[in-house]
Amino acid sequence: MKINIALGIIAILLAWMTCKNLQKSTLEGGQLGASANADMAAATNDTIALMRVPVDALPPASASHRAYLSSAYWHLSMAVSPGGKEVQPYYENKWLVFREDQTFDILIDGKVVDTGRWNWDVNKNFLYLSCKDPHLNNSWAVKDLSFLMIWIGNTDLNNTGIQIRVQGHKQLPWDDSEKN
Repeated sequence: MKINIALGIIAILLAWMTCKNLQKSTLEGGQLGASANADMAAATNDTIALMRVPVDALPPASASHRAYLSSAYWHLSMAVSPGGKEVQPYYENKWLVFREDQTFDILIDGKVVDTGRWNWDVNKNFLYLSCKDPHLNNSWAVKDLSFLMIWIGNTDLNNTGIQIRVQGHKQLPWDDSEKN
């Protein structure tokens, strides 16, 4: 009985020390993810706190990445979450239109609902999106194959694990004109 009590106390002390060390390393990390999480924008009663995505901390995106993203209309056609949480409704009706000046629009039913800025970290193959949409304002690991991308929420800023299938199209479904 005394051994069980002693083992219980030791387990509690180890858990407490681990939590203290984890908090300390998060606060002192100084890494991009740790500082960005600590640098959340203030929230009001009407809005969700948005992370400050460091699009300006990187060098400008390469000409090939600017051309790649601006060459199509991008539809967020599917989204899944590792925890089984239903996230598809937050993405399925959204289209992104990227411009070579590293800005982009979010469209729903042909109407611009938000405008933001983007950047691409070539070394990590991460796409950084800074906008007011709390479901897109983040960084995303990108797996791309021509006009199909998978954005993965597993980066230094984004630990959601959400995966989004993003499909490129030459025209919008509500517009018959071709993109130049």
